Formats: sequence, structure tokens, C-alpha cells
Amino acid sequence: MRIGMILDNEFSGDMRVENEVISLVQAGHKVFVLCFTYGKKPVKEIFHGAEIIRIKINTKVKDKMKGLTNTFIDPYSRYWGKQIAPFVKENNIEVLHVHDLYLLGGAYQAAEKIDFDIPIVSDLHENYPEALKYYKFSNTFPGNLLISIPKWEKTEIKWVNKADHVITVIEEAVTRYDKLGIDKNKISVVANYVNSDEFLNAEQDEDLINRFKNEFVVSYIGGFDTHRGLESVIKSIPLIKDKIPNFKLVLVGKGRNENDLKDLSTKLGVNDLIDFEGWQLPRMLPSYIMASNVCLIPHLKTGHTDNTIPHKLFQYMLLGRPVISTNCDPLARIIKDTNAGLIFSSNNEKELADCMLSLYTNKEDAKRMGENGINAVKDKYNWENTAEALVRLYEKIEASTKPQKVVS
Repeated sequence: MRIGMILDNEFSGDMRVENEVISLVQAGHKVFVLCFTYGKKPVKEIFHGAEIIRIKINTKVKDKMKGLTNTFIDPYSRYWGKQIAPFVKENNIEVLHVHDLYLLGGAYQAAEKIDFDIPIVSDLHENYPEALKYYKFSNTFPGNLLISIPKWEKTEIKWVNKADHVITVIEEAVTRYDKLGIDKNKISVVANYVNSDEFLNAEQDEDLINRFKNEFVVSYIGGFDTHRGLESVIKSIPLIKDKIPNFKLVLVGKGRNENDLKDLSTKLGVNDLIDFEGWQLPRMLPSYIMASNVCLIPHLKTGHTDNTIPHKLFQYMLLGRPVISTNCDPLARIIKDTNAGLIFSSNNEKELADCMLSLYTNKEDAKRMGENGINAVKDKYNWENTAEALVRLYEKIEASTKPQKVVS
């Protein structure tokens, strides 16, 4: 089939999207990805046989339009409707694969604009209405005046029900959509498991690894925002800095509350124990994990984080690092089932400090948890396993859209 993917970010760098593209191309499909470039990536590119088509845009313009999605203005849906319509026509797209809830409005506007009747697959990475309760842009002026969570909750049901097929990242999300009245028979789980071959393909940065060799490194890789729970991590450091004399917190990423986190670390007098590494190329992430003794997922437990699963969990496990995570439902379930780490209560810096101290003092336990993580990824939590659901979904779509033979 000729699959058109819609992504409102630069490609590549989003490992989930990359993995899906690779698997669909390997399954014999022709994939086209319509996405953005912020000035550095080419307008057109071939990736593993897929055609990447990028739209030039300024990040500030994009962020302002995106924040107004589903408001009375909603320039983002109109913008994407105008981009998707010619993309579908020019590339003879047979099925539209839309990443994230907030892009569905643009897909539906495009469908009305050129009156196309092709299946729409809604690939939902998160519980977006719930996430808006914690994102900084939706809780500060002017977003807090323009963005309505109740309206988003109603729109989510409307838009997802309208989609022909739905993909989600974890089983817990299927239960949630079922309770919202969305037909669970049209939902497929394609989890954010790690593509071992692709992730391990990067060459290790020995200089980076050696930089931390004399320290007990606790690391976090990912975005910065209030729902990520990084405040509790910084608040835990005063509780352990005298017990772990060579402690170092390494934060890899960036986000809206980065300056707030730096201010907090200065206020608590622990800024010298924290390295803010900024955003890093995906090829650098394995080296940061290899340089770590323990890896963190401190996300706040909310309706958002109870219905999604981050890539980083399986990346940490693949490289044999024990994981300390909050008690978000999917995270706690998988870590407990695999015995690949420890769980602490969301936003509880005392419990987090106890977990870090436990892995520091019980090195054999930490080693065993790391080994359990490796084995769990090899046996179950790998992209090869979950990709089968994606391939089956497109086999089903293809079979349903083929003209039926008339028997005379």
C-alpha cells in the first residue's frame, strides 16, 4: 500500500516513527512521511526506502499554532489541512497514518477539502487531554485562557471515534479508550519497545563514558516539563549527597522548565552535582546510558502517564542498567514483572533517595536487575515483537480496501 504518515516534527529523531517506517517498508509498503524541517534537514530525503517530505517552518510559529489547536481560532488544523490535501493527491496515498491526537483535525479537514475516502489510522502516543493539565504552555498565559481541557476531552472522543483504525502504545490505554466508548476492536497496541539493532548501531563515545568513570551516575534522558517529575529528583539530592560522595545527576534533554530546574538546584545548593547536558543526537544516547550506574523515569503519576510508556525504559533495560521509576501503572507493571529496577511513589523525593542509596550500597542487586532488563528486552520487550501488530494491521487494511473479485 501507499502509506502517508503525518508527523509534526522533524524526521528523524523520533524513534517510534522511525521504527514504524522501517517495519512497513520491510513489509513491502511504500511509505511517504510529511513532516517539518526547522532549517537544518533537507526538504526531501530517502530513509530506508521511505520518502521523507519536509515543510520548512519556524519553531516558534509552529509552537504557537499547535498550542491553539482545538480553540476557537485553531490555525493548526487549517494549516495541516492545506498541507495534507496535496500530499495525498500528489503521492496517490491509499491510507493516512496520523501521529498524535492534535493532527487529526487537520487530516479531517483535508479529507473534506479534496473529498478523499481513504482509511485514516490514528497513532496516539499519549493521553493528550490529560497531558495538557501538566504542560507549561497550557498552564501559563495565554494558553491557560484559550485552552479548554473539557473541550479537548470531548474532541478526543469525537476525533478518535471518527478514525478507521487506532494505534496506541500500551495495553492500559486500550482500557481507557474502551471506557470512553471507542470500539476496542479497531485498536492495535504497537508499544514503544526498543529496536535493538538500530539503537545499538551507534558507536560508543569512549570520551563521554570515561568522563564519568569515577562517579556514581544517575541519569535521566528525555524532555523537560512539569509532568516529568524532575523537581523531585533534584529535591532528593540533599538527602543522599553525604551518603554517596561521588554522586552525579546527569540530565540529557531540554524543555520548558529547564531554567526552573536550574534555579531549584542552585537554591538547594546542589548545582555542582548536576550536569545539564542539553539535547543530544540519538546516536549519543547509548553512550550516556553506558556511562550511568542507574537510570531514572521520575514521571508524575497522572491519567497521562498511566496510559503511555516511554522508549527510555526499554533503552535503559537493553543496556543493562537498573531502572528507578515512579509508580505509573505501565512502568510499575513492567519493572515489577521483570525485576529490572525499583519503584518509588510519584513526587516522593525521600523514597527516591532511598532507592538510589539502595542500588549504590547493594551492587549485586543492581547488577542482577540490569541483567534481568537485558533478558526481558531480548525475550519480549523488543520492537521486532510489537512490530508484528503494526504489520498485521496494514494487512487487514489492505485486504479490506482491495476490490473484490466478482465470480461469474
